Amino acid sequence: MNQSLRAIYADGVFRPLEAVGLQEHQEVILVFKTLESDNDRSRGSPIWEFASELGQEIPDDEWHRVPVDGATQLDHYLYGANKR
Repeated sequence: MNQSLRAIYADGVFRPLEAVGLQEHQEVILVFKTLESDNDRSRGSPIWEFASELGQEIPDDEWHRVPVDGATQLDHYLYGANKR
């Protein structure tokens, strides 16, 4: 059985925040994903702010390599189709 649930890790123990549906002392394998803090730039921000922040990480001398017709010629740049 596969199940996802939220938990809190405290004092060396994972504490589920919802019903688990397991027998006492049943062995499981935990695969977890940490949630970012509320001040993380990718949570709660509009996508355009996130994109703008990513764009600021691109060096100025690399911007000349970005095609100006990228949106209209997407198939060409992604798949090598002839330009329209």
